[in-house]
Amino acid sequence: MNRLNYAVFGKRFQRHGVRLRVIPVIERSSTGRLHYHLVLQNPYPDTPELFERLIETEWRKTPFGYFETHVHQQIDHGWTDYISKTKTASDGIDWATYHWN
Repeated sequence: MNRLNYAVFGKRFQRHGVRLRVIPVIERSSTGRLHYHLVLQNPYPDTPELFERLIETEWRKTPFGYFETHVHQQIDHGWTDYISKTKTASDGIDWATYHWN
């Protein structure tokens, strides 16, 4: 999230703590690999493709980003129910990354 926040807000992120709203849910796959599901504020509502490309670009720069990103521009209650259900003890909201103010 730090990379994405800096890409969107630049120095305002570093100096003033301005950041995207995010609800991050971490989950362990059946193979044991951790992955995230995120609800993110889109800072570019008129050009959602721009934000999607930015997410993919910044995620690939991380050491654990691999090349798998799936961005859905619209979510529904079924999806929010899906990400909020814990399957194992290591699943759940990543409160250290959570921000919705």
